[in-house]
Amino acid sequence: MAAPDAIAQFTGAVANVKTMADGSPRFTFDAGEDAAELLSVLAACQQTGRYLQVVVFDAEDWAEYVSSQ
Repeated sequence: MAAPDAIAQFTGAVANVKTMADGSPRFTFDAGEDAAELLSVLAACQQTGRYLQVVVFDAEDWAEYVSSQ
């Protein structure tokens, strides 16, 4: 099976991390203006309750990896 296509990919920073009243974690990310096109994609995921697989890399390490491929 081939790897699935990414729904969204962007470079960002962790803006907020907190624990909700029920004990679940909440993560908020900041992204640059170039990620504005992802607003509708991510909003659709939120609206439908779609769960996402989130994988986090250091941005510099990722850029180095991509450039070596």
